[in-house]
Amino acid sequence: MQRILELREQHEQAKARALAGARDSADAAHRAKDEIANLRDHSKQQITTTANNGPRIGHLHQLGFVLASLDERVLLAADAAKLADIDVQKAQGMLEEAARDRRVLDRLKSRHADTWRAESAHKDRVAMDEIALAQFSRKAGLNAADDAASSNTPIDGSHS
Repeated sequence: MQRILELREQHEQAKARALAGARDSADAAHRAKDEIANLRDHSKQQITTTANNGPRIGHLHQLGFVLASLDERVLLAADAAKLADIDVQKAQGMLEEAARDRRVLDRLKSRHADTWRAESAHKDRVAMDEIALAQFSRKAGLNAADDAASSNTPIDGSHS
């Protein structure tokens, strides 16, 4: 039972490591999405600034293409971040399940130990009762022999 409990604890620890890895991946995906979104915002700001300073058509066209590409990359990064969040939720669920399994086994182990202690105490009580009964029987036998010996003796103290 102890070995199974240890294996469950190791399983739970593995799930905790998987959750930490999933959270790290999700954080990295969110950071990447934020960096791309910031780059997109900066590019959009650059288009606005360029448009106000007498733009050249080719330059504006190039910035528009870059902005469209960044919009697409922001969407892809957002999707990746969502998938990473789903992985985190799955890992969290698996960790909770592993923890629940370990707690169940821990309770079973505790109940098993309680049952063993109760059975052991019962066996000890039975053994002590048998010892007490044997001592009582021996004393009762000695007392009966003493009583029999004293009843054979005449009351006046003379022997026959």
